[in-house]
Amino acid sequence: MQTSNPPSALPTTEDQPQNAEEQTPPSRRRYSFLFIFSNLLTFAVLGLWIMQNSVNAYYQQTYHQPSPLAFLDDYALWHKGQEIGETLYKKHDQVQLAIQKFNQHWVDLFNQEYAYTAEFKQQQALKAEQQRLLAQQRAAAQAKQALLDQFRINKQQQVFFAGDSLMQGVAPHVQKYLQENYQVNTVNLSKQSTGLSYPSFFNWPKTIQETLQSNPNIKILVVFLGPNDPWDMANPAGGRYLKFQSPDWEALYRSRIADIFQTAQQHQVSVMWISPPNMRKDSLNQQMIYLNQVITDEVKKHHGYVIDSRALLGSQNNVYSDYRMENGVSSKTRSADGIHFSVEGQKIVAAKIAENIHVVS
Repeated sequence: MQTSNPPSALPTTEDQPQNAEEQTPPSRRRYSFLFIFSNLLTFAVLGLWIMQNSVNAYYQQTYHQPSPLAFLDDYALWHKGQEIGETLYKKHDQVQLAIQKFNQHWVDLFNQEYAYTAEFKQQQALKAEQQRLLAQQRAAAQAKQALLDQFRINKQQQVFFAGDSLMQGVAPHVQKYLQENYQVNTVNLSKQSTGLSYPSFFNWPKTIQETLQSNPNIKILVVFLGPNDPWDMANPAGGRYLKFQSPDWEALYRSRIADIFQTAQQHQVSVMWISPPNMRKDSLNQQMIYLNQVITDEVKKHHGYVIDSRALLGSQNNVYSDYRMENGVSSKTRSADGIHFSVEGQKIVAAKIAENIHVVS
């Protein structure tokens, strides 16, 4: 019987190449090494070329001598690398910011369209509104505190009261309080039937200017003017009188308030202004509402502090009231004429003024 030839023996492990490196010709390995080395060297030189400022600064700060690269400063091509490096450095922050904005845009878009439910969006909107209101309240409180910090005086400084018959009733209570508790002297030039409409009768801006010039100890000016001012005013340029509430009338009236503030600021005097109260007679009350708006706006424009007498005396929504209700107790704040204050009303306004004056040792 004829037998078939035996199959060729399988190669053993010893007969197979050990790794790919043994299969690579030496010339090719040298080429790969040179290629990698040349690339690394190229990037290193390119990095030095572009970042030469940083390299030079580091070397000088570390070794306290000129950088070895300093000799290249004479070559224009070397300086070109410096320019490229500075340009890239300037663009880096812009590019990074643009990328961040781009990423945030898509994150926000995804959240709004897919991730956030309607309830979540509502909660976020409510939270944002609460934070906005809280920020407004904090800002208002800080602004008010900064305003009130103006009214700090020492015992050698004085308070000046300027106003009409309403101030004549209020000022003595504040004067007594300051004298008895802090031995602070005051000046009270209040005069009935006066205001800012008729300087020919009594010129308050001029009187205040002369008083502040003659008494450098005055550091707080408390003003209560306005109730006697709802009249047509003489036109300083001549001709017909300026009609009450007309634009020209208001501009002139505001300028007289501004004059008082300009004088006060020149003498480093802080100004507190009590706004007109509501009145029983409806036509007069409407005039006071208008004057209140003008005075309050102009005083705040000049960083003065406004004390609103209306709510203090019991008025609500610009409706006149003879009485003030507080903690379930009613007190009469107005006199029988529906214009002036009762003694209790005077004390209430005076207490508010005194509350904002801080005497330091």
